[in-house]
Amino acid sequence: MVDLLIFFIGVSLLLYVLLGGSDYGAGILELLPAGELREAQKKVINKAMGPVWEANHVWLIIVVVILFVAFPRIFTTLMIALHVPMLALLLGIIVRGTAFSFRHYDAIQEPGSQRVYTLLFGLSSLWSAFWLGIIVASLNRGIIDPEASSAWDAYVAPWWGAYPLAVGFFVACIFVFLACTYLIGETGHTALRRRFIRHGAVANGFVILSGGLVFLASAGERESLSATFFRNPLTLAMMALASLLFVILWLYVRNKRAMLTRLVAGGQVMLILAGWYLLYAPNAVITATRPLSFYSEAAPPATLWQLTLALLVGSLFIFPSLFFLLRVFKAE
Repeated sequence: MVDLLIFFIGVSLLLYVLLGGSDYGAGILELLPAGELREAQKKVINKAMGPVWEANHVWLIIVVVILFVAFPRIFTTLMIALHVPMLALLLGIIVRGTAFSFRHYDAIQEPGSQRVYTLLFGLSSLWSAFWLGIIVASLNRGIIDPEASSAWDAYVAPWWGAYPLAVGFFVACIFVFLACTYLIGETGHTALRRRFIRHGAVANGFVILSGGLVFLASAGERESLSATFFRNPLTLAMMALASLLFVILWLYVRNKRAMLTRLVAGGQVMLILAGWYLLYAPNAVITATRPLSFYSEAAPPATLWQLTLALLVGSLFIFPSLFFLLRVFKAE
């Protein structure tokens, strides 16, 4: 049952990054100068995000519910020690959703208010992506201390440092790269398509550079990321394959194979997430005193059975509904 719940967490995180992450990246793209293409880009992004921008948070909610019900100690530890970045992420999500709704449904549609909504949408997308990366980086640093005596050690030290900040920047770059990759196939406008390809290439470079920055920043941690990687050959193989897929991806971009481009980009993200999990598996969090494993911190079997059954039944409705939603919007 624990393995099945870990699988649900992994699938939910993957879908949140692939769908929600690309939406964050689209918002960040709108912060960049676009000139006469700005309105055309805005329409393409609105149409691409329309069917899924609200549904994306279902995947994040599933992860939170699984942790709350099945792994209560892990949930409690995270929500207390990381409540500052969690609150920052939630504020960003709220502002982002509000700005996107007002921009789309504002009855007045004045240029001034539209610029404000677009700016808020872009800034909150960048803000949310950055804090999401910080939260991820804080899980396995070994700094979270449930018995900390000072406010700094309890609520700031777990997420503060060069390494979490570098991961925040890395995650934002991945989201922009995903957005560009997806949006290439969403428009027939030649100039706009070239813009997405150009920004995708730049974002690709930033992903590589920021990834290197993450490794450099981890040298100041209790254990560097490089040392952890070299102890796990499977993770090294996954990262090598993800890097190789960059070459394949741009071959598909050049040949205008939109669907294959998206599949390869999704495969890269899946490899990165799987490699990150294997670095620390089966631990969900590493605290200053001991690691918190999914197996050692699981709820009683009766609770796990009921949650697993609910997830299996729910999957019969969630995935077909999402497929139908996308089919309806794309048909329009």
